[in-house]
Amino acid sequence: MKRESFKVIMILLVPKIVHLVMENEKMDEIEACSSFYSSELYAKLENEENDMWQMEPKELYELYAKEIHG
Repeated sequence: MKRESFKVIMILLVPKIVHLVMENEKMDEIEACSSFYSSELYAKLENEENDMWQMEPKELYELYAKEIHG
């Protein structure tokens, strides 16, 4: 995939995940962004080659929740 296309997908995908974090973790937007952007999941998601960007936001949120709750 072209790098520009990947960036567009990330721009569309990340806010959906952050919204799920806000709803489910009872965080405000700043807390949710900070928590998500500092997660191992986000680091993996940034790696275009592992294809995680193809997953649904809900699936990605579930991985995030597993990471932070153990």
